[in-house]
Amino acid sequence: MVRQFQLYRWLRFIFLLTTGILIVIEPTKSLNAIIYLVSGYIAIYGILSLIDGMSIKRMTGETNIAIGLGFGALLVAVLVLFVAKILIQLVPPVLGIILLVNGINQFRDSHETKKQVNITPWLDYFYSALLIAAGVMFILQPPKTIIFIYQLFGISLIILAFFEIINSRLYRN
Repeated sequence: MVRQFQLYRWLRFIFLLTTGILIVIEPTKSLNAIIYLVSGYIAIYGILSLIDGMSIKRMTGETNIAIGLGFGALLVAVLVLFVAKILIQLVPPVLGIILLVNGINQFRDSHETKKQVNITPWLDYFYSALLIAAGVMFILQPPKTIIFIYQLFGISLIILAFFEIINSRLYRN
């Protein structure tokens, strides 16, 4: 069981590090490769889960959740191949709309607060303006914002990969 746990950690480490480096180095060219990597990762996870479930079933004779999770992961891996590009293109406009609405609400709330408390909330107005500007930029410049978000995501994945290694060393004993 501990060996399987370590195997999953190493699988996550390799996936996170490879994906993060690809995204940071070549964000525009790596999208298809990342989709295949994500799908492959989910498929490998599903296969490992099926193997675990089958071995538990052989030992205990009972069907367990690992088998269902394995089949579910294989199904998700296939779905990722077909819908990932569509979903990725929707992220910036949807995020832009959310930021724009939040910026307008923040401005309105700050203005209402000003009526109750006789202080001008300049920092809240500035924050509202930044949210509105970011929302408009996400809506009007989706390709540039996708690349920016994508690179931030890649850096996050590299950091997570190193956390996986640190955790695997901590839990080795």
